[in-house]
Amino acid sequence: MSIPSSFRRTTLLFALSFPIAHLFAASPAPEAPPATTPASNTPISPTAAVPPVTLPEVIVTAARTGESLWDTPDTVTLLDQETILRHQAQTPADMLQEQPGVFAVSVAAQGSPIIRGQIGNRVLYLWDGVRINNGSLFAGPNGYFNQFPLGAVDRMEVIMGSGAVQYGSDAIGGVINILPKKATFTDKFTIGGDLDARYSSNTDEHYESFDLNISGQRLAFAGGLTWQDVGNYHGPEFGALSPTSYWGFGGYADLAWQPFDNQTFRLSWIGNEREDVSSYIQSKLNANGIPRVYNPLERREIVKLDYTATDLGALSSEFKIYGYYQYYNQLSQRRIENFPTFANTTTDATQSVLGVGIQNTTTWGQAHFTYGVDYRHEKLSSSLDQQLLNEATGESDDLMPSGKTPNGTYDVLGAFLSGEVRPVQPWLLTAGIRYENTHIDSHPLDTDVIPNAGYTIDSLSLNRSWNSVTWDAGTIVSVTRSWDLVANVSTAFRAPTYSDLFSSGTPVFSSKTASIPSPTVDPEKSITYEVGTRYHSDRVTASLTAYTEQLYDTVQTIDAGTVTIPGQGTFIASGRNNSGAGYVRGVEFSLAVHPAKGWTVFGNGTYTFGQDTSNDVPLRFIPPFYGTAGIRYESPSKRWWVEASEYMAATFHRPAPQDLLDAGFSKDPAFGSPNTTNNPPYRDDFSIPAFAITNLRAGARLWEHEGRALDVMLTLNNLFDHKYREVYAQQELVAPGLGVSVGARLTF
Repeated sequence: MSIPSSFRRTTLLFALSFPIAHLFAASPAPEAPPATTPASNTPISPTAAVPPVTLPEVIVTAARTGESLWDTPDTVTLLDQETILRHQAQTPADMLQEQPGVFAVSVAAQGSPIIRGQIGNRVLYLWDGVRINNGSLFAGPNGYFNQFPLGAVDRMEVIMGSGAVQYGSDAIGGVINILPKKATFTDKFTIGGDLDARYSSNTDEHYESFDLNISGQRLAFAGGLTWQDVGNYHGPEFGALSPTSYWGFGGYADLAWQPFDNQTFRLSWIGNEREDVSSYIQSKLNANGIPRVYNPLERREIVKLDYTATDLGALSSEFKIYGYYQYYNQLSQRRIENFPTFANTTTDATQSVLGVGIQNTTTWGQAHFTYGVDYRHEKLSSSLDQQLLNEATGESDDLMPSGKTPNGTYDVLGAFLSGEVRPVQPWLLTAGIRYENTHIDSHPLDTDVIPNAGYTIDSLSLNRSWNSVTWDAGTIVSVTRSWDLVANVSTAFRAPTYSDLFSSGTPVFSSKTASIPSPTVDPEKSITYEVGTRYHSDRVTASLTAYTEQLYDTVQTIDAGTVTIPGQGTFIASGRNNSGAGYVRGVEFSLAVHPAKGWTVFGNGTYTFGQDTSNDVPLRFIPPFYGTAGIRYESPSKRWWVEASEYMAATFHRPAPQDLLDAGFSKDPAFGSPNTTNNPPYRDDFSIPAFAITNLRAGARLWEHEGRALDVMLTLNNLFDHKYREVYAQQELVAPGLGVSVGARLTF
């Protein structure tokens, strides 16, 4: 009998880890690092008393610099390393499930969290402050957020609502900043690390990661590797949902040098590659059984160099200069059979981004100001190749099909200023403003034009700029030491991308429509008003926020007749313009209570309502009411813990017009969009039923000695194997059923 390579790899890693642990047994145990860095060379106990909604004292995303959580009027959700370890998530998007204000569905390799009714390019993704959104990102669900190695993630910070002053375009619904593990300095030379391994039964996932940390007073290093092999997930009554598998490998490195106590140079790298990324959607449309949607390769790398200096005098309490290079490459295939012709169209898309920035923080008495300039240059290119096979004769031919998005550049220059002041101690005022210039310069070829589709090469040739100004203002009134009242108003925008302006061809979510270029699209805009209250004490942490977000000049899909794409067929043609307007309103609530020593009761709930006022119909991507309720007990010895949670969502009953073409609302997404022949809607009224699933988690420390430890974790997701479907999870015939995950971490 052959032994799986992933099992051999895991066994080898753990076998090597024990002599490594004892080799360094004589080394003094390092001090525990700050909460904002990974304690990779100090055991991270899964028994530490950290409730899911407890936030650290300092966050970095809301103001682009270190700031107390209670000094920002923004609503913030944070996942720390403890929470990430406990949940044993298979993707970054899965990490956000059960968190307040974030609707993160299980969609295999894809991952597009919904925040305040926004998704895709209306939510800004960051990796350590570096934008992942770029000039090619499209609206709707995408896989960008999941293209990072899990083992490199230290924590996440999520801003609900606009983050446009700090980060510019796309931050309409919110900002998600994935913060990586970093090197930390210690008084004495230390070396350590950890080994993680996990097996998950539902997807037959094998996961392993390795971290190494070397630190001293002036020089420090942190790095690691992650392997992940994920099979098809299983759903109640249906078994394996094929194809939904993928394979991934990635790593990170962070080298820090501190020539003086107040100055730090940091060079960091993150890389990830996913292969054989399969999609269940439209997988049964071809009579020959070959799935339509398939990505052979997804590769992303980011290199970042930054310099930080603190306490430079009256004009600078913190000064930063940074530069980065980001590379992304994706091979995607659309395989369509119209017997006897089988067409396999491969898109090879490459995106390279070079960015720089400078910012400074100045403190004058009770006032703090952060200001700076950032610039990025994006080079976007792609190529199309089509292989035609005559299934009757076996003859094949290679073509260069029409309809490619043109190559070009995308340049963005921004300048920002934000500040805060306390007129009196209990009262904090904040305000900020940003100017941003976006310039697009496309370079189309004749072959980029689909013949007889109603447009010419002039529609693809664009040299144009947009200027946007956005601002925010907020206030916090501390009624008592534990109770705050909060109010905030903020604007946001989203500059047009190549996808908005030039996209042509069929989207993944629908088998009936195809896009055509719309070069006159302008930026989308929004303004959000929110009020809330917070309570934070040793025993209770709670927050309640109500908001209304007005959307205007939004990009709308308009009917433009039909279009025939060679090798694929005839589709409903969809153009775009800025005729849309609407609003999103909602309430977000979270609570954690410690009723007795060792016990934590926690919960959260999110209500969202959205309306397209230009057409008097529901907005798309508005989730139903959803939330989590749970309880956790941690032993007095802090050596073991157990947690039970209930994740639930109400019935979705307000479909948007676009949902009528969404495969996720059909009886079987593998057959594409809903139709009246072989694939009716999941429900006649396009509703998605309510559900509630139970998750159990537990962990224990089996061994500990002089800073070295062995922890084990057990997770039972969907304990009762409940059959359900999540709205806007386009890959789901049903959601994943019962899954058992067993994980271990050896710290040395």
